[in-house]
Amino acid sequence: MAQRKQITWSELRVGLFVLVGLLILAVAIFYVTGAGFLGPKYRLKTYLPEVSGLSTGAPVRLDGVEIGNVEKIRLVPRQAGKPPDRMHNIEVGIRIDSKYQGDVLTDSTATLVTEGLLGNRYVNVQRGYTGVPLKEGQAIPGAEEKAIKEVVERSADVLANLKALSEEIQEIIGDVQAGKGTIGKLITDDQAYNHLNSILARGDQIVGNVQSGQGTLGKLFMTDELYSKVDKGVDNVNTILADVRSQKGTIGKLLYDPSLYDQAKAALENGNTIMGDIRAGKGTLGKLTTDETLYNKLRDSSSNLSEATARLNKNDNTAGKLFSDPQLYDNLAAASAELRTFLTEFRKNPKKYLTVKMSFF
Repeated sequence: MAQRKQITWSELRVGLFVLVGLLILAVAIFYVTGAGFLGPKYRLKTYLPEVSGLSTGAPVRLDGVEIGNVEKIRLVPRQAGKPPDRMHNIEVGIRIDSKYQGDVLTDSTATLVTEGLLGNRYVNVQRGYTGVPLKEGQAIPGAEEKAIKEVVERSADVLANLKALSEEIQEIIGDVQAGKGTIGKLITDDQAYNHLNSILARGDQIVGNVQSGQGTLGKLFMTDELYSKVDKGVDNVNTILADVRSQKGTIGKLLYDPSLYDQAKAALENGNTIMGDIRAGKGTLGKLTTDETLYNKLRDSSSNLSEATARLNKNDNTAGKLFSDPQLYDNLAAASAELRTFLTEFRKNPKKYLTVKMSFF
């Protein structure tokens, strides 16, 4: 009897282990699928144009929050005499936790969303705000996934651009290989290579000369002569600054001697006094600046001068005729010619014009 009880307990223990394992497996399945087995559920459906990559058990999310899972996927059968509706091509049955029933309304929409670019797909429900809650078995309006469509369209454009770019690159490479253009000539022309090699050789020679202390750059970099001169120059500058601080020399006295400031201040005061006397009309400069008599005399003199020049231009008096009468000019020219002739004859025969008479009484 004792042996019989021990065998029964072993069998019971194995059965208990099997039941616990099955229970853990069931919990794990529900946990992985996200369906959950605790709490009430209700079922809805939606219609989508395509569901590639979507599988049964895929999560259903409400604005990113997981609320259920996909229960079934089926093709909607065509109806005779009616054209097929692309937006009602696939029926997707979903199971949702009842606690989210107040958030899935008649103005909600269901779309497929791809995790990443090539990840798994799931059903995403947009939360409603103005509608009424959907009841068991009702349909959520479906919408096409725009992201993948835009990605595909843009990918086609990108591929076309890449194709055109690759063709242009191949054409450029062909031109370079044929020796066309600057790059082609640099790559294929031996003369450019020889020039570049010569330039590099000269550069190496110049660097070698600099390192050996030859030339101006070599002496600047490799000898201490310039450093010594700069250091000596700095010492001289420091000496000059020290002499200036000790009030030596002209600059030192100009900067530190207060008598220069006093003299400049006195000069400014004298200048201000002179300006005050000028404004007061004192002295010759003051009278010239402030007395209107001189201005009036100058104005009268300019008027008289203008009147005199006007009379000269009128040619109705002796002075005017002297300046503008052509007859007077001709007479003067004739007189000067006769005088020149007389002087010439007088030099030749002065006795002709000099007669001395003597008489005695």
